[in-house]
Amino acid sequence: MVEVNAGKWFDSVATDQQPIADRLRQLVFATVPCAVEEIKWSRPCYKVGGKLFCYLQTAKSHVTLGFQNGTSLDDPYGLLEGTGKDMRHTKIRSSAEINEVALLEQAAR
Repeated sequence: MVEVNAGKWFDSVATDQQPIADRLRQLVFATVPCAVEEIKWSRPCYKVGGKLFCYLQTAKSHVTLGFQNGTSLDDPYGLLEGTGKDMRHTKIRSSAEINEVALLEQAAR
């Protein structure tokens, strides 16, 4: 389910990051069709069964795809970064880098 305010967030993304953010959003819904999109903490967050599993955030040179319980995900390619107790993220600098389907599938469980 897409939230109306999320459209405004995606419209406000910098031009060079727009294709990355749009592709990640499409990937979330293609991988987890029952995902619910909400704007929280000024960024799109995605939930399944009321439980947050991932979020998007923009930075100057990339778009971050973050995972709420990232430490529990199998990451054989070493895509995830972070040192916190639970959360992990990956920084996407171009649409060609996007290959996070397995991570999204795990995170939504």
